[in-house]
Amino acid sequence: MTQLQYSTGSFRVSRLQAAHSPQQRLFGHAFAVTMEAAIVYALLVTLGYVEAPKPPSILTLVNVAPIPKTNNPPPPPAQIFDPPPVNVIAPVVELTYTPPPSATAISVPPPLPGPRPTPPAPPVVFTPPRAIAATHTIPEYPFLSRRLREQGTTRLKLIIDEKGMVTGATVVNSSGHQRLDEAAVKWVVGHWRYTPALQGTRAVPSTAEAILEFRLQ
Repeated sequence: MTQLQYSTGSFRVSRLQAAHSPQQRLFGHAFAVTMEAAIVYALLVTLGYVEAPKPPSILTLVNVAPIPKTNNPPPPPAQIFDPPPVNVIAPVVELTYTPPPSATAISVPPPLPGPRPTPPAPPVVFTPPRAIAATHTIPEYPFLSRRLREQGTTRLKLIIDEKGMVTGATVVNSSGHQRLDEAAVKWVVGHWRYTPALQGTRAVPSTAEAILEFRLQ
């Protein structure tokens, strides 16, 4: 069998550790950690790794008088009273009705006469051209038509200017012979004259008809 030797001191340490509570042990550990941190910080400051803390700036001390203590009780709160109700009496308003004046006949002045209508302008009268008889001679009978016994009546449409001159002639109905028609046109344009046609009082160009008959005896 193994023999155990007991000493008086061994029982004292275990009893001392058992006598400490968990809060005391936690405090002891915290104190040890704080001391180690302080030692490390002091070494760092001494070696120059960490700047030493600067001294606090100059503090200005101001003496403030203490607030005097009074034993006077605070004033009671103000009491608010509602104003008594007031009976407001509405004023009596009397309305007087005045009938409107009777309608009277209003005379309306007669309308002013308007401007008189302008009478229409008289129509412009057209006066046809008139033949100057002294110039309306008979053309000479063409020699060849006389020998060939050519006869007939030529009807012409004449163009007359504002001076009464015959400026053109167109065959409307032929005599049946070209030589007789050409002789009639050439003679009328070269010899016949008219009094020009009038549009009101102004001479204007116009047209007229002419009939020339070729007959052999």
